[in-house]
Amino acid sequence: MARRPRLRAISSSIKRAQALTTRGRTCEAPRSSASVAILSTRGDVRAQGIPYRNGLGPDRPALGRPGGAFGPWMGRRLVAMEWQTLAELARDCAALPKAGFKARYAAPFLLELNPEGGSIDTSNGETRDFDPDRLKGNGLSPDLKTSRILNLAEGEAFVVGRSPECDIVVGHDTVSDRHCKFECFGSIWAIGELGSKNGTFLNGRKLGPSEQSPLKFGTKILLGEAQFLFLSTDDAFDLIQDLSKEPRIRPRSLGKYRAEFKAAGDAETVRREFPGPFLVVQAPKGRESAGTTVSSNTITLSQEELKKGVNQNVTDAVFDLANHNLVRIGRATVTQIHLPLGAISNLHAALIRGENGTWSIQDLGAKNGTYLWGERLEGKAELESGTEIMLGNIKSIFFDTEDLLTYALHRDTLV
Repeated sequence: MARRPRLRAISSSIKRAQALTTRGRTCEAPRSSASVAILSTRGDVRAQGIPYRNGLGPDRPALGRPGGAFGPWMGRRLVAMEWQTLAELARDCAALPKAGFKARYAAPFLLELNPEGGSIDTSNGETRDFDPDRLKGNGLSPDLKTSRILNLAEGEAFVVGRSPECDIVVGHDTVSDRHCKFECFGSIWAIGELGSKNGTFLNGRKLGPSEQSPLKFGTKILLGEAQFLFLSTDDAFDLIQDLSKEPRIRPRSLGKYRAEFKAAGDAETVRREFPGPFLVVQAPKGRESAGTTVSSNTITLSQEELKKGVNQNVTDAVFDLANHNLVRIGRATVTQIHLPLGAISNLHAALIRGENGTWSIQDLGAKNGTYLWGERLEGKAELESGTEIMLGNIKSIFFDTEDLLTYALHRDTLV
């Protein structure tokens, strides 16, 4: 995508910016009752017509070295599966629509609620005794910064334990070297106990020594003092949306910013008191413009209407992004920049702050598209101060503080 120079020349800046303004379900897909039977007598999951061994799973080749699927060698990968914090997953995926999230992550998630309570050294030391009654009435809730999450998407079976040879390593000294095993049987996920010292608990019920039990989404799993939730992709998406949700940004007029900038006295004070960045939306004052009336459905505009934009009877609405990391733009009430205009989709686009302080914009499948300098955005692109953004036929500009200062003080005289 071609980029234009930053807005430094006041006259060209203003002219380019001219004329404007959103438990407990089973983890199985629908299937015939004859395809799978859940036998409660031993907690086994038995697939019809498939021979089982030791009541632990179908008789298929061992997953690692000799000794069988539950033998001495538990790791099937050279490197254990990697955890990430909820915040990291949210930063990568919170702006995705649900359909896009589910397309990226088809398998369930394992969420660890208290990783900060784990021991640092997972390779040595005895497993510490643990009394599960200590946790009664002391349930934990997911936390964006501390909770860890892992997508079970790399295979059909995963051994969990403190040993670095396990597929999923859990750093708690109350977790055994080989504690339990997750396994997928078609559309059903199950968890099996591997003779751990402190046991495996599902919603408070302890599994038997060699018991394997089907899992339901939303199940709370206790391995020693390590607490987990087993989540569907829908559950994970909703959780991320809920935890990363930020308050709505109230727009302010350009005139108010102009007065405050003048009162601040000098540019250095303005930069200190208004760190920014900002999104200036040139929004229609009334409902007369084509494609701007509120409707239950997004109005589809022609290419000619999109190119023309709304350029009459508009005003500048300024949104301060300083205290936000994820800003959704759209007509839905859950958005941070709420634009109840007919050409705007419910979830139109999202502005995302990166770790290094840079900002990017991502289209969220908007019906009338998101355009940067006239080119339709596919996916995500980094923003520079002065970037012109068309949200359907609504023009907006991304500004840092210095460029907004220039725009606010000189717009009326140079337009």
